[in-house]
Amino acid sequence: MPASSSYRASPRAAGPVVVVSFVVGGLIAIVNPLSVSELGTAMPKAGGAYYYVNRALGPLLGSIAGMGDWMGLAFASAFYCIGFGQYLATLAPIPGVLFLIEIQVGALLAGTAFVGVNYVGTKETGGVRTVIVLILLSILTAFAVAGWLSFDFGTLASEGGLAPKGYTAILPGTALVFVSFLGYAKIATVAEELKNPGRNLPLAVIGSIAIVTVIYAILVTIMLGVVPWPDLSESAPVAQAAEVAFPAGLAGIAVTVITLAALLATASSANASILASARINFAMGRDSIVTDWLNEVHERFATPYRSILVTDTTIFVFIALLGRDLGVLAKTASVLHLIVYALMNVALIVFREADVPEYDPDFEVPLYPVTPVLGALLSIGLVAFMAPIEILLSLAFVGGAVAWYLIYARRTADWQGVASQQVLESPGAFPDLAVSAAESVKPTGEYRVMVPLANPRTESHLITLASLVARARGGTVVATHVVQVPAQTSVAAGAEQAERIDETSSELLERAREDATTFGVDVETHTVVSHQGLRRCSTPPALATRISW
Repeated sequence: MPASSSYRASPRAAGPVVVVSFVVGGLIAIVNPLSVSELGTAMPKAGGAYYYVNRALGPLLGSIAGMGDWMGLAFASAFYCIGFGQYLATLAPIPGVLFLIEIQVGALLAGTAFVGVNYVGTKETGGVRTVIVLILLSILTAFAVAGWLSFDFGTLASEGGLAPKGYTAILPGTALVFVSFLGYAKIATVAEELKNPGRNLPLAVIGSIAIVTVIYAILVTIMLGVVPWPDLSESAPVAQAAEVAFPAGLAGIAVTVITLAALLATASSANASILASARINFAMGRDSIVTDWLNEVHERFATPYRSILVTDTTIFVFIALLGRDLGVLAKTASVLHLIVYALMNVALIVFREADVPEYDPDFEVPLYPVTPVLGALLSIGLVAFMAPIEILLSLAFVGGAVAWYLIYARRTADWQGVASQQVLESPGAFPDLAVSAAESVKPTGEYRVMVPLANPRTESHLITLASLVARARGGTVVATHVVQVPAQTSVAAGAEQAERIDETSSELLERAREDATTFGVDVETHTVVSHQGLRRCSTPPALATRISW
């Protein structure tokens, strides 16, 4: 059963020319990964696009990027959950509940399971994911072979030719299917864990898009050459095509296997999106863009459980209210991500032009500045082909992010972006309007200088330097003692041994407090129990538990 009478699968909306829509989507998507790769190798930090925009353009635009990435992934997660519900409904009867149709109920059941997985946390499952990908590729290869043997160009070009609704339907079709290309920017968040990221990160990001684009183009072409596009199922098109493509004796088995594969694929996509979206608002909480309440780490599971619950509640609302129209979910997710991608390209230009000493990427985009400018323009340009409802929904979230910054985050954020610093430190080099705008949205939060401490012999020098910097800016010194525990020991268990850590931390932090107060600056002291030491202290706080003193 279709998700709603108003939604039409992309082939039904554009005809066979939708294959070109996938290719155009891949070409647009493949420009942005070049910028993602440079930023990811220059700043391999958790938060991805949000972190880059936040540091380059400041917390106002960082709030927009964070909200866009967070809500964009929430919309995408709802979209994938609805897809899961569609395939689940073909295998087992699901009753409707209240105003929810069976597909929405299936999506909510799937979402609940994914919440549990993320809440409890999982150990490394790279090998399992590799097996899953190989299984899916094997099933799709079998479908492609069987479909090609049944392929009929007459079927593909029936009912009005290759472009029955005109070639102008290509870009609106691209707007609808672009949700399929949203995952690539998340690869940059693991840049610090890659060997030779300057080479491997661009290969991973660009290669993933190229492979996905080719697979989509082949599979959609085969489906439309097996089943006429007006007759193609909206809820299970691959299964419908498989029923026609495989011999009668194997058709039933093939349909079941492909449906199970589709369930596996949508489950993997939904779970990955939920995981990423929860971590983004966790990162925003760490940066004081949103309330630190989200940073609470579960004592047993060491997961940001509040962040996960807030994110998943949002996803459930989207499924319940918008689950009858997959087009709205898909396009809103795309619009929000396209806005973030445009800001990310601008962030790269800012870092380059400001000549920030710490900005030293292992990979640099070719044809600078053409590449990031083209990426920003293509991202914003595709938004124009979205329907008004998706644009308005996205702008509502952007407006909400701006309002949130002005009401809350402006008072809590304690840094300025590189762009704002350049404008405010050299006002004569910029138009008065730019200076006025930078001044009007400048954060008013307290400046904080964090000092990680481990060695008593270097503590005094570090505190002296931090105190001088903090005093010059009217800020606070945050002295932090990082205590590393073995990987085999849970962080929560390590934190429970705080009494054993007390004496060393107390002495070290008390000396730090005394040194800092001699310079007349405020001091905060903390102990952090983590699996990673000072060398990797930029790791997301989901891996650590903090004990305040």
